[in-house]
Amino acid sequence: MSPERPRPRIALASAVAMALSVLGGCGLPDEERTQVVEDASVPYDLLGEGEATPSAPSEDPAVPREVPVVFWLGPDERLAPSAVDVSCEGSPADVAREVLDALAGAPSTTQRDSGLASAIPSTARLGLVRVEEGVAEVDLDPVAIGDAERLPLAVGQVVLSVTSAPGVEAVELVTSGRAVDVPLPGGALATGAVTADDYAVLLPPRLRSAVADSGDIGCPDPPS
Repeated sequence: MSPERPRPRIALASAVAMALSVLGGCGLPDEERTQVVEDASVPYDLLGEGEATPSAPSEDPAVPREVPVVFWLGPDERLAPSAVDVSCEGSPADVAREVLDALAGAPSTTQRDSGLASAIPSTARLGLVRVEEGVAEVDLDPVAIGDAERLPLAVGQVVLSVTSAPGVEAVELVTSGRAVDVPLPGGALATGAVTADDYAVLLPPRLRSAVADSGDIGCPDPPS
């Protein structure tokens, strides 16, 4: 992960809706990284293991392996991977850019017919700034997302998709050149770069370990 670069930060949630209470902080269990909100304010009831959420479909599509992927929102409110027609042999920046282009393009007609959608509106600004030391800086316009409750899903789509590029281990969101604090699925705000593991809870249970195991979803790590 790249060393911290000093620059002003803004909260992603405040850029969307200052008045919304869904991202209000009430404590700092990890002062370097997170701000915890009230349990009742957490979107999608994502707090804790075993919370009641719709189960994944009994017939999930095959897990794409050794190819870049984008993650779409399924009818069960979980994120599901879909292969991108791009080679893993490109540079991390080139592959990450192709993945973001596919994500910005929204699901295809066939994917929509199968119930896939995106928490990122097609009008949202979404692009790669750079990849440095395993961290991809992604420009995301938070105002275009609009719904604060969908922010963890939208950010999860970006992080899980971009980290499928070879050599990309983490993602940092920026807007208008300024780094952004992003919401985690548990309701906290994360400062700095976030990883696929931070958003694995948004996946069907059978895919969580595949995300944690490098190379099981997306491009394998390049040789050291």
